[in-house]
Amino acid sequence: MYRKRNVAAAILDQLSAWGVKNVFGVVGDSIIYLLDALSRQKKLKFIQVRHEESAALMASAYAKLTGELGVCIADGGPGTLHLLNGLADAWADNVPVIAVTGQVARKDIGTNALQYIDQQSLLGPIAAYTGLLSDPQGLGRVMEKALRAAITGSSVAHIAVPMDIFPMPCEAGIIPYGPYLGVLPESPGEVLNGAVELMSRARRPVILAGAGARQSGSLLADLSLRWGAAVITTLPGTGTVDRELPLYSGGLGLAGNPASEKILSRANLCLIVGANWWPSKYVPVNIPIIQIDRNPGHIGSTTPVSFGVAGDASTVLGLINSKLKSVPDQAWVDSVKKDIAGCLKILDREAESTNHPVHPAAVIRAIQNNVPDDAVICLDTGDHALWFGRIFRPSRQRVLLSGRWRTMGFGLPAALAAGSVSQGRKVIALVGDGGFSMTMAEFMTAVKYDIPVTVVIFNNSCLATEKNKMTAGGLNPAGTRLHNPDFAAFAVSCGGFGRKVSDGDGLEQALREALSSGRPALVDVAVESVAIPGTAMPG
Repeated sequence: MYRKRNVAAAILDQLSAWGVKNVFGVVGDSIIYLLDALSRQKKLKFIQVRHEESAALMASAYAKLTGELGVCIADGGPGTLHLLNGLADAWADNVPVIAVTGQVARKDIGTNALQYIDQQSLLGPIAAYTGLLSDPQGLGRVMEKALRAAITGSSVAHIAVPMDIFPMPCEAGIIPYGPYLGVLPESPGEVLNGAVELMSRARRPVILAGAGARQSGSLLADLSLRWGAAVITTLPGTGTVDRELPLYSGGLGLAGNPASEKILSRANLCLIVGANWWPSKYVPVNIPIIQIDRNPGHIGSTTPVSFGVAGDASTVLGLINSKLKSVPDQAWVDSVKKDIAGCLKILDREAESTNHPVHPAAVIRAIQNNVPDDAVICLDTGDHALWFGRIFRPSRQRVLLSGRWRTMGFGLPAALAAGSVSQGRKVIALVGDGGFSMTMAEFMTAVKYDIPVTVVIFNNSCLATEKNKMTAGGLNPAGTRLHNPDFAAFAVSCGGFGRKVSDGDGLEQALREALSSGRPALVDVAVESVAIPGTAMPG
């Protein structure tokens, strides 16, 4: 029987025309027509999750990994409210996500109807656009406005649809994706020339590379060698350059190589590429800075810069490499290599620990030894992420994390989003027991859709970051102790692979088995709650 296209189907047609492939969400009364429409088409894959927060986190992680539009859907009222944490992650990390939510029927808006809330006021602080569709024929304009806000603002856009509008006939045409939406601003040539001139005078240069430099790794490596510049990465920028690069130091700050802070303290110029981060406790004061970023709004937003160069990192770096005439300062190069080598010896000793329970550094080194070069590593928030940044030496792995929002519970949903599009790449989630238990129901989602992610739990039966800070500050670490289930048995009961590891002897074997199992896998590692040196302090 012919069914005239309704608003629900029109929304999906429009999303599909914009290249959306996956939609993450949870069914609810106010969006049942949207779910019905999803079941009647084949261009969009709907991934049903167990909690709306996970759906939004997955949309955010999808956008971070692919650079494309992430989409999540939810019921009105509680369902919409549950999206907030994941949408805040996308907003804080500047990635494009559209959320479509149901709303009460039009006659009930503004009343005491069950589950009614003013969604525009609710999402306003974390959305570049939030609109309420009030008529089927306005759908195209509302969706286009949402797309423009999400793409050009690298942010969250939200559309609320009253439940009685979804089944209404809709004749709105498809609005094409405007190619101009992705056009980047470019600084004029004189700005670039001025930056190159300043760079040519620097004898002790350092490059700080973030996630925005990921596609420019070979250009950064070339610049490092030709300029004699140490390379430091932010945690999201891990894997931008290979660990074999002679002047690659590692991370900066709590989650970093101690050599990075030492090297940066002696530098006389820093080139920031694709990073909107300048940790004041770990950087020198008044050092000249040149910042390259595709978003002009990021330039100088965290620290004053001498030159701000707007544009695509690869394009700008290519021009710099062709223009820069500079010979590395050998004394500087030698001192950088010496600092890096000295700190790596310290980190190697930490990673070689044979303690029982397992030292977190040893777990990170085992992961480094066993994950493929092209793996996607999803970090939850917690002490294990700091140990990762300190110990892990990347090749070309991609790292996803909750950068500025730093929410616990990110790791597993992010891994599911990555696994849904990674086409054979290994996907690993590194999670603490606290963070995992927040979203552990999504392991069932992994099994349901046969997404072969590997989850490694750093199980210390506590919220280690808070426990260590409270203890160091002379406070009672109340509320930090965790009562955990048998996580490996949980994984098996869901239909996945599960292993428990209590000492270092069986760690690498368990990781290899999990990674090669070809199905959702979990390795539960009993670890010490030891703090990274210098981090266990209040504040």
